[in-house]
This record gives sequence, C-alpha cells and structure tokens, in this order.
Amino acid sequence: MSMGSKLFKAIAGRAPRVRGFTQRFYFGHPFLDTWFAWFPLNQIQYNGAAVGEIYNTAARIDERKSLSWITEWTAEGDRVKEYAEKLLSKDHRISAGNTFLRAFTYFRTAHLATDPDTTGQEMRDTYEKLSYCFDRFRECSNRSIEKVSVPLKGNGKPGTTMHGYFLKPTPDGGSPAPTVLWLSGAESIAEDVYWWCGAEAVDRCYNVFAVDMPGDTATRIYDGDTILAGAGDDALLSQMDYILERPEVDPDNVFVYGISMGGYKAGRLAQQDKRMRGTIANAPMLDASKVLEAVRNVYRAPADAHGWARRMCWQYGVEDRSDLKKALEVLVDRVWGSFTVEPEKINRPFLTLAGENELGGEGIRQALEFHDRVGSEVKEKRIVTVSEGGEAHCQLNNFPLARQIVFDWIEDIRKAGRG
Repeated sequence: MSMGSKLFKAIAGRAPRVRGFTQRFYFGHPFLDTWFAWFPLNQIQYNGAAVGEIYNTAARIDERKSLSWITEWTAEGDRVKEYAEKLLSKDHRISAGNTFLRAFTYFRTAHLATDPDTTGQEMRDTYEKLSYCFDRFRECSNRSIEKVSVPLKGNGKPGTTMHGYFLKPTPDGGSPAPTVLWLSGAESIAEDVYWWCGAEAVDRCYNVFAVDMPGDTATRIYDGDTILAGAGDDALLSQMDYILERPEVDPDNVFVYGISMGGYKAGRLAQQDKRMRGTIANAPMLDASKVLEAVRNVYRAPADAHGWARRMCWQYGVEDRSDLKKALEVLVDRVWGSFTVEPEKINRPFLTLAGENELGGEGIRQALEFHDRVGSEVKEKRIVTVSEGGEAHCQLNNFPLARQIVFDWIEDIRKAGRG
C-alpha cells in the first residue's frame, strides 16, 4: 500500500460511519466500508464469498479512486467466473455452482459503485455478469430457484412484468407451504433475497418470493421505460395477487418481510391488503422523505458520493440530473414524499425490527412511533443493539441474527394460531 493510500485511510477513518455502523471493517472511506460489510462480507454465508478472495481484492483497491472499486471487484468476478466455467466443463456441478455464486458476489459488489451517468457501461456490464452467474448457480444448485415474470397490474403499461425468483423447499413444491414475500431496499436486487432470507427459508420449509419492482435499480436496467408510479401500490398488490395464485402457496400463511426501503413497502402493503398472515418491517417508515432527508445534501459531499446520488435519482425516474442539487430535491420531495404509511390501518400481526442506530435519529424515531401507532392487537418490537453486533441499518452487520428474529417471530405467530 502506498504512503498516499495509508494517509488517506488514516484521515478517512476519522469520518463518521454510515448506515449506523459503529466500527470500521477494512476501508477508511465510510461509504466503501459499508459496502464491504454488506457485500461481500455478508455473502461469506451460504458459500457466497471466500475470505482469501475478499481480502486479496480489497488490498488492490485504491479507495481514493472510486473506479478502482469497480475495476478490482470486476476483475475478481471475471477470474472466479472463468474457474467456475472450467469446473462446469468437467461436470463438477456442485463445485461449479458454488463458484458461480462467489463470482456473482464480486460482480454484485462492483455493481454497487456504478451509476448511469459516469459509469453507465460498467453498470450494465456488471449487472449482465452477475445475472449470468446467478442463473448458472440456479442451474447447478440442488436448491429449487425458479425464475419468474410477474404481471404488473393497474397503471403499468400493458405487458409490463416484474422479474424475480420463487424459491421452494422441494422441486415439485409438494403440499402448499407457508410463504415469505420479500420486499427489497432501494439498493437491492431480487437476487439478494438469497442471503437476506431465501436460503434459510427454504431450509425451514418455506417458499420465498422476490421481484424487482418499478423504482428498483435492476428494473430500470432491463426495462428502462418502467418508472415507479406514485407510492408503488400497483406493484405491491400485483405481487400478492401472483403468489396467491400459485399452488405451492398456503394462502393462510403468507408473510411479508421488507428491508430498508422495503420496510416502507411492507407497511404500505399491510395498510391496504389484509391477505397476509403477518408483516415484518425492517425498519418501518411513516414518511420516507423525512427519514432520508439528508440525501438532499449529498451534492455537497465529495465527488465519489455523487455517483450513488445520480443512480438513486435515475432509478426513480428523475431524468434531469444536470443540476444534482435540484435532482435530489425532486427525489426526496416529490418521489419519496409520496412514500407514507398510516399504521392505524394495519390490523394483521406486525413485527417492528430495527437496529438501534437505524438511519440516524429520524429513522429510529419513526420506527418506534410507527410501532406505537400500529392498529393490530398482535404486534412486537425488536430493537437490535450494539452489544448484539446488529445496531446498523437493517442489521447489515448481523444477517444471521436478523434472520433468526424474523423466522422465530413467524413461527411463534403460526404456533399461537394468531393472524
């Protein structure tokens, strides 16, 4: 490591952590360090990454240059993908599948730092590669992961579909099983469900369903004309319609689980649809624009944070980004300003889950107020603490604990005959 890089790491290390993290994992740059914890450290679970590959790549990154992040993680993805192809050619199917899954993670990690304005080609290339690797993993894996296209009903243009996955405990589906509908965050893609809850749900004999809906980054990549309309109600209700039509789904045991912006989505869906047995919001939001108020000031941040801001604007349909300050105002006030929930209208069992450092003071304040206002007689609150190692936004630093809390709550609801 050069002296310049060491000096940068030392100075950047004094900057406030982001997403509620209270410690540094590797990088001095707080933005990169958060991504490093989310992807790829969390992906070590379920054979999604390897310690040696992760740190070999991290050591090559010059955190003073955001393009270095994209370049090095892509290079590692390419190397591991090539190895996976060789394994597959020798009919080592399971080994190849696990190796494709690691390659997926490295392309996914590179993809996080791309944006449509300055690294548009890299954004599309990494997405194409991560999609390819996840498909190869699906084909090689013993897990049943079906690729699905879900009709978008309501105000969407005719023929619009949402792409995603349906995971089943057995290939033939067997008898109808309890099902988790996973709602992603603003930076998530449908494939991420595998680590958030998909693999564990299948191990516990649950189905899991996840799609990219309008407003999600992947949707804008593979269908640039599909833009989020209003609060996203059409897309949310379309997902419930779809899973309840599937024979593998027990209609009396559908649970909704949303993370990050999906926490807003989960509350919004529970407010207007009573077909779920219970809902988990990690973490719920009363008004997304107020929780994310600080985003409007990202234009003042160092230039390497501007790509993230442009990407957020782009995926939510803010096309004029020539003046980033004005674009962010449109994103926060007009788009996220419509993301509101009335918890009093929720009458199904509800779990409020949050890290104690949840997106700053406003994030945890809204989560607590949301819980108090939930109309259901059956509700529970779980705030994960620093001492538990899960204080960050959506427990980005403790996926196993988050999954355990979610599934134990679901199982308690089922055992008690509630809902």
